[in-house]
Amino acid sequence: MPKSFAFLFISMFALLIFSCKNETQDSKKMETESAVLDTVQKPPMKRAPKKDLTPEDIALIKSVMSRIMTEPQLKQYASYLVTAGMGTMLSEDKGPYTVFAPSTIALESFTGEKKKFYATPDNKPKLEEMLKSYIVQGKMDKEILLQTINKSGKVKLKTLAGVTLTATKSGEDIVISDGKGANAKVLKGSIESSNGVVYVLDGLLNAN
Repeated sequence: MPKSFAFLFISMFALLIFSCKNETQDSKKMETESAVLDTVQKPPMKRAPKKDLTPEDIALIKSVMSRIMTEPQLKQYASYLVTAGMGTMLSEDKGPYTVFAPSTIALESFTGEKKKFYATPDNKPKLEEMLKSYIVQGKMDKEILLQTINKSGKVKLKTLAGVTLTATKSGEDIVISDGKGANAKVLKGSIESSNGVVYVLDGLLNAN
């Protein structure tokens, strides 16, 4: 191949590569500029208007059931309420209700046989009865409870399961007993809600 032709071929090849490279860079530059332009020209997305909470919404958020579900010490009791189908009652009913709920640690003291019993769908009525034995119709917050105990020495409270609980004082503690030899100390309470109050107990009652 003549030297002049070889030189011409190499020069044309180099020019072709350089041209392709420039075209690629120009193409990428145009794509980038186009993307930036699209971003600038696109109108900002409109957010859906924030919905104002109704009184019913607020009541639901602050209900007895919501308080129980958000109380760290009552996770197991909340789970039992859901299993028994009692969540709606404690969320939507006006009540008011006073709940003396045993803590998760207290409920963990159930025997394996007892836990299995309450987990069986056929025993749902018994689970509901057990849970209702800790729930009293009416609102009895801590201030009223202590005033009544200080005045009368004790307070009798009839639960939704028909069991009578007795509230007394032992030193600075409020103690709840079931009249069958079992008693539990109030660890926390009263937790205010839109349709009642909640107390946390450190033990189980032999209500049923």
